[in-house]
Amino acid sequence: MVDRKKPAHGFSDWAWQRATAIMMVIYSLLLAVRFVVDAPSVGFDGWHTWFAPMSFRAITLLFLWALIYHAWLGVKEILMDYVHNVGIRAKLQSLFGLVLVGDAIWAAYILWSLA
Repeated sequence: MVDRKKPAHGFSDWAWQRATAIMMVIYSLLLAVRFVVDAPSVGFDGWHTWFAPMSFRAITLLFLWALIYHAWLGVKEILMDYVHNVGIRAKLQSLFGLVLVGDAIWAAYILWSLA
């Protein structure tokens, strides 16, 4: 008798990886266009003015969420493919997860301290 296991979350992870990549490309293009249009005012005061509106900070926070989730999915898949020892893989995933949570908190703090 064959023991068939239920498939993992491969397609879901793949779809989220593509969705977050598209979100990051759109944000990067918008930021590049804004950078070209406002090129003369790109100093600290210019950046501060860009990030002053709540809508721009919210979009940037969405970009950061996409970036962090994209990184998490990528590293998780790499570790699952190449680190066969479950204990080491769990420790590496935990370590990377903590780093990403720290990065998210730090980025949110920076974004909201601009007000």
